[in-house]
Amino acid sequence: MRKQGADVEVLSPLRTRIKYLFTPAKIAARFNKTSITLDHFPLVLRAYAKQIDEFVRHRDIDVIFCPSTIPVTLVKSGKPIVTWTDAVFHGMHEYYGKTFANLTKSAAARGRWQEMTALRNCRIAAYASKWAFDGAREIAEESKLRILPFGSSLLVQHSMEDVRTAAIQKRLTRKNRCELLFVGVNWERKGGDIAVETARLLNEAGIETKLRVVGSTPPKRVPPFVEVLGFISKHSEEGRRRLLDLFCSADIFILPTKAEAAGIVFAEASSCGLPCITYATGGVTDYVRHGVNGVCIQPGGSAAQFADEVRRMLNSPADYEGYATRAFQEYNERLNWNHSVRQLLGFCADSLRTEA
Repeated sequence: MRKQGADVEVLSPLRTRIKYLFTPAKIAARFNKTSITLDHFPLVLRAYAKQIDEFVRHRDIDVIFCPSTIPVTLVKSGKPIVTWTDAVFHGMHEYYGKTFANLTKSAAARGRWQEMTALRNCRIAAYASKWAFDGAREIAEESKLRILPFGSSLLVQHSMEDVRTAAIQKRLTRKNRCELLFVGVNWERKGGDIAVETARLLNEAGIETKLRVVGSTPPKRVPPFVEVLGFISKHSEEGRRRLLDLFCSADIFILPTKAEAAGIVFAEASSCGLPCITYATGGVTDYVRHGVNGVCIQPGGSAAQFADEVRRMLNSPADYEGYATRAFQEYNERLNWNHSVRQLLGFCADSLRTEA
């Protein structure tokens, strides 16, 4: 935002000591093998709102921007509120793993109430995918909703010609070899076992395949063709450079994720001209467009289907080059922060015009 000329005042972090009042409720939920989300209690939301209202009162603020609907739910400053996030509460409930699946009925009701209240309070709410947008449309006025993808967190310096040359070179020199890249912290939800099985099937089919795993530690011993690299932080220059090298050197990015709100990692793959193969679930299809920068298999598809699609990509150098160049084009035109933040600032300006 600042790079594009916006004057930004930051309020972070918000104080959350009040959450300790709910420790007994949290213990009770755990005893009953359920869970609660403390951020949805009105007392916590009022504490957040009070801090924001106080901050705004003493500054010349035009628009309140928040990358979540939670803190601005009960804000009363009268300033236009713009949010940008990747999901709505009811979209995540019973979709996104244990955190949301075991909520008590009262916790689920509070979460939905919080989301509806926040969206009434927002002037514009942007979402990182159509999946999230559709969820918000169930509880809010569509006129205030927008779709705005997240961008790649890796800064690339190559051009379309660099990507095309690299793609051609990979297929010419490797021929019957393949390097797959898997990047994900949650091994089970991200489909690590399916990625390993895909690599095994490719090796059995005579394609010498290596699977590099970043971010996860598999719960059991992996075959020799799997290289576990551990967690690599983007917060260091060395980490960013290492990740960039891994994305650029791989043939295909594989992430058989079972649940995904958005897909920054897919944007990062595209920024390196790396075709993706994944499931068509949640917000994924806004980041991997089937037949454009990768392949989206229907949820529940087998490792054999993943292996078939990998073979199909690799069998034709011309097709592979097409995937690679279109991937970089997707990054260049849509999946980058400069493009999205420029639109976001436009939404902020729109909120002021609406107020006028």
